[in-house]
Parts: sequence; structure tokens; C-alpha cells
Amino acid sequence: MTIKSVFGAAALLASCGLAAHAADTIKPGRWEFTSQMQAPAMPQLPPGTQLPPGMQMPQGGGMSASHTSCIDADRAIPTDPRPECKVQSLQRDGSTINWTTVCTTPQGAVQSSGAARYSGDTMQANMTTQIPQAGGRFMTTTQRITGRYLGACTTR
Repeated sequence: MTIKSVFGAAALLASCGLAAHAADTIKPGRWEFTSQMQAPAMPQLPPGTQLPPGMQMPQGGGMSASHTSCIDADRAIPTDPRPECKVQSLQRDGSTINWTTVCTTPQGAVQSSGAARYSGDTMQANMTTQIPQAGGRFMTTTQRITGRYLGACTTR
């Protein structure tokens, strides 16, 4: 093996290591997250009902909502930013985040668990939510969440 091939092999290994490290990073900053929720027998809203800003009910059922949030790499959870929602657990492995949250509502505790994978300026996640219903039952919903990086967080 020549010196040139040794240096070439070393450079190749180093660049693979840097590429692997870059793939395991989560870009901190301002992100836009869009959730598409599917629920069993999702009812249609009565005529004239207004949804909160940022929420839509697309054709074919379900509901869609978007929000922006500033995240840091160690706490990159693409879920509800409301103060009544608390993170119960969070695990990060490279660019993958797994979490559980509980939101306190008048109907009871809404529990969610999800997994997200960040890749450069995009993010893909799936989340399952248990919503309390009458009689101690729960409705299970699933959400597909996509994210896109918008830039650095701004302070005002």
C-alpha cells in the first residue's frame, strides 16, 4: 500500500464520519410543523362553524393544523406548544426523537407518544394520542407530522 493510498483511505474514512455526524444532527432554530390527524369516524363540523386559526378540515376527513416553534437540538419535539401540555419523557438518539406528553384538559388527561426523524431542513414524525371520552373510554387518533426549517430564531 502506498502513502498516497493510505492518505486517501484516511480522508475517505474521515469524510464518512463527518457525513454520518451531519446526518445525526438536529438543526436548532425556527421550524414550521404541520400535523395531519386521522381519527375513527371523524365527524364533519356543522355549517358555519369556525375552526381556530391554522386549523383546517381537508376533504376525506381528519384535521390539519400548523404551528411554528423555536427548538433546540436536545428538545426538538414537534408537538403542542400550549402551556397545559407537559413532556413526560424524551429520548434522543442522533437525529431521532421519541417522546410522550400529557395535556391537561377539562375532559381529562390527553396522552400522546411519538417518534420524529430530522434530516437537514426537514422532519417526519408519527404520533398517537389517547383522548378521554365519556364512560372512561378513549378515542385513539394518529397524526403524521412534517416539519421544515425556517431559519434562526429571532428575539424581540
